[in-house]
Amino acid sequence: MAKVGFQIYVDKELFKALNKQDKIGKVKKVVAKNGAKLQTETQRNMAQAYTAGYSTGATMRSTTLKIRDSGLSAEVQPHTKYFAYLEYGTRFMDMRPTLKPAFDKISSEFISDLRKVK
Repeated sequence: MAKVGFQIYVDKELFKALNKQDKIGKVKKVVAKNGAKLQTETQRNMAQAYTAGYSTGATMRSTTLKIRDSGLSAEVQPHTKYFAYLEYGTRFMDMRPTLKPAFDKISSEFISDLRKVK
């Protein structure tokens, strides 16, 4: 099964520009803050979407946040083997997206927060 996850990161050109202006520390804080928001929002969505009688909460509990690239990228990923089936559905099961809606919401906040870095 393929891994499913979203990553927020700062590209190389932006890194060089920010490094010249000594703003890297502030950017790292923005990445960490929005990565944590993405994890929280994803777990909140999972608590609302996965409410059937067979739900155990394993997918929600397996969702982790990893800060990488010296603090310039944040990765949120559920680690259950069947998460892709929940997110995208199957021919027998409707999709119940939780990660993509959270990413769509938080990514606009992330961009806004990056623009505010001075």
